[in-house]
Amino acid sequence: MTDLGAVRVAENDATFRNANERIARVAEGTDMEQVPFICECADERCTEIVRLTLPEYEHVRADGRRFLKAPGHEVNAGPHARVIERHDGYVVVEKVGAAAEIAEQLDPREQAHT
Repeated sequence: MTDLGAVRVAENDATFRNANERIARVAEGTDMEQVPFICECADERCTEIVRLTLPEYEHVRADGRRFLKAPGHEVNAGPHARVIERHDGYVVVEKVGAAAEIAEQLDPREQAHT
């Protein structure tokens, strides 16, 4: 049986990640030093902006289980994610369990390789 909480968390985070993928594509054509990304939050009402360089964003995106969060927003994922990195202005979390599997399935970069 699928954990509905894990599904909700993974799907909400993936929605924000998809928006950030579009932001990154647009930012590639600019000389912006730091790009305003959306917190990839489990809270669908979140509007927090986090600023990263494109290489920092690519580091987060290197794994389909990882998501970018505003500091303090990692708690919104509950037991479905763990903090793996803390930086000035943002946190990187990794989904665990069923949420990790769903996050990888919803990763547009993984879908492009299948």
